Amino acid sequence: MALICGSSPAAEDAVQEALGRAWELTERGRHIDSLPTWVVTVARNLLRDRFRRMMAERRARSRMLDIDPGPASGDPGTVERRADIARALAALPRRQREVAVFHYYLDLGVAETARALGVPEGTVKSGLHRARQSLSRALADHESPEVADVTR
Repeated sequence: MALICGSSPAAEDAVQEALGRAWELTERGRHIDSLPTWVVTVARNLLRDRFRRMMAERRARSRMLDIDPGPASGDPGTVERRADIARALAALPRRQREVAVFHYYLDLGVAETARALGVPEGTVKSGLHRARQSLSRALADHESPEVADVTR
């Protein structure tokens, strides 16, 4: 979730909230088929709502103060490769970023990812394909002849 939203604390809050909601539902007698998929879906929706709310607040503040909010600055991190991966993921379109994070970081299968995102499995497969292509280009060592063949 942190790779999707760019903030570990926000991701932790969203996952905790989702787990709390899952617990409440099960206490009321509702059965959740796949808890990990359900929690990922709810946490993602909470993060989307938070992002929309932040952007609306930023726009309103900007209009009130007549100041352009500008892009948020990021900490490059201590491990350069992780920072490169995070930047490459952030550059992906939202759907590609979501399927890549769900599949590779959360170890969800194609079917589980599709259920979590509410899309057909074919959409997940094509999103993963496009994400892999974009990430390989973004993370490629352009001096390597092997990478030159892959990125053409």
